[in-house]
Amino acid sequence: MTARSKVLLLGLDGATFRILEPAFEAGHMPAFKSLLERGASGILTSTHPPYTPPGWTSIFTGVNPGRHGIFGFTLGNSQRRGGLVRLDKVKAPALWNAANAQGCPVGLFNIPMTYPAPPVDGFAISGMLTPEGGGATPESFTHPEGLAAELIQRAGSYEIDIDVNYDEDWKSTAIEERLSANLARKRSALQLLLERHQVPLLFVVLEAPDRLMHAHYKYIDPACEHFHQPQARRIRERVWSFFDEMDAVISDLLEWTSDEDYVVTMSDHGFGPKDKVVNLNLALKEWGLLSLSGAAGLSSSQGLRKVAGRAKKSLPRSLRKRVKGAAHSSIDWSRTKAFAAPNPQQGIYVNLEGREPHGSVPQSAYDEVRREITARFSELRDPVDGKPVLDRMHLREEVMSGAETPDAPDLFPVCRDYTYELSDGLYSAAVLTDYRELPRGFHHMDGIFSITGPGVAAASGLGASLYDIAPTALYLLGLEVPEVDGRVLTEFLSPELVRSRPVVTRAMELPNAGEGASATPYSAEEEAQIEESLRNLGYL
Repeated sequence: MTARSKVLLLGLDGATFRILEPAFEAGHMPAFKSLLERGASGILTSTHPPYTPPGWTSIFTGVNPGRHGIFGFTLGNSQRRGGLVRLDKVKAPALWNAANAQGCPVGLFNIPMTYPAPPVDGFAISGMLTPEGGGATPESFTHPEGLAAELIQRAGSYEIDIDVNYDEDWKSTAIEERLSANLARKRSALQLLLERHQVPLLFVVLEAPDRLMHAHYKYIDPACEHFHQPQARRIRERVWSFFDEMDAVISDLLEWTSDEDYVVTMSDHGFGPKDKVVNLNLALKEWGLLSLSGAAGLSSSQGLRKVAGRAKKSLPRSLRKRVKGAAHSSIDWSRTKAFAAPNPQQGIYVNLEGREPHGSVPQSAYDEVRREITARFSELRDPVDGKPVLDRMHLREEVMSGAETPDAPDLFPVCRDYTYELSDGLYSAAVLTDYRELPRGFHHMDGIFSITGPGVAAASGLGASLYDIAPTALYLLGLEVPEVDGRVLTEFLSPELVRSRPVVTRAMELPNAGEGASATPYSAEEEAQIEESLRNLGYL
């Protein structure tokens, strides 16, 4: 089937109206503001949890994590370690597979979780989790492979992601300067791609909003008291000027489209303030659901934990992995009913027999243990205000389904509307760690979306799911839609278009998202470099 219009998929990692609206009111990002105002826009609901790996993977596959199998930056958990996620680990087809199968070339640029670059009809430049060797120009990050040399020649060098220092970047505008240099390279690369390659579908992601808001969210959101601190104005002004730099890139991309084309904007999750951290393994230990062995069990008094917490803060990040590994190795699995998922999974695993290598909970007791964890969590109060920490506890089967679901965490707690992040901390000073003094942000369920194009009426305050992006994009290209969890957002489109071209959904035999990608597994050095980058972002 021949595509009738071009489609631009514009991704802004972590974008939220809580930040965009103040930016617009201050006169910034005029091109993006105009784009949103011309189309149908609103809240895009993220995955559970609202994290980059399941979020972007669900956007480009149209299915939930229980079908594509990506729950965090790593596979498995502290008992069954599966290594870092790569595109060839995704267990579902992507929208580019469906488009290519119907004769539609695609261009993919900087989409997280797309290393190794898929061998598409068109071009692909991989995004986050591409090994860069400590910030150097990466290798084998493009398809065709020779495209890398062209991008590097145009931009001078190429960098997938910036180096982040999570402990220091909140103090200054240094992160904005690094993001600015990175964006300039990406803009040059994009300009070359737009000049040389004609594709009906162009999917571009800018990851910078996420990096900024992890460091400076509370300085940017007027609802936060940090917004009024003396240092906030200087930092916020640099943030706004960087947003204008992103707006210039968005303008370049909009020039690629015409009045007959569609632009679909999305973010993988939203953002909000990060106030506290819940140290899950410590909580589970105090509730009698996790046990330590030998001397570790005897040395876990609150006083000793405080000393350990201070020592941990003084360690270089390169050594913290070993500290965390030692802590997990002190768990007595034979007497442990539950344990924390890796941080980006934001969940709790039952130590289930037959699934976990050291499982101690029989299948017959599975639901009972989940009820016990939920009851204990419901009783947890923040000693500062005496109010409950837990908003709600999602059972795994309530938020995902599919063949990969059994490998996911069994419970997903939501704490104080995501202002309390979950950590797998065990030797922390207390169950709750306070970050209220810092301006940091944390992921939220409410992302953004918009659709702009012929016949799309201007409207705001709408709602959609990130599973809807892939099927909607395929439909706008004039293509048939595979069987996915999302749906075509026909209610936001021209009634004449929908009447004249009804949605056609059918089962399709498609390869998985990364099938055929030519890249060797991560080397030990590459895996260490990526893990260090994720730790610097606070993800591991």
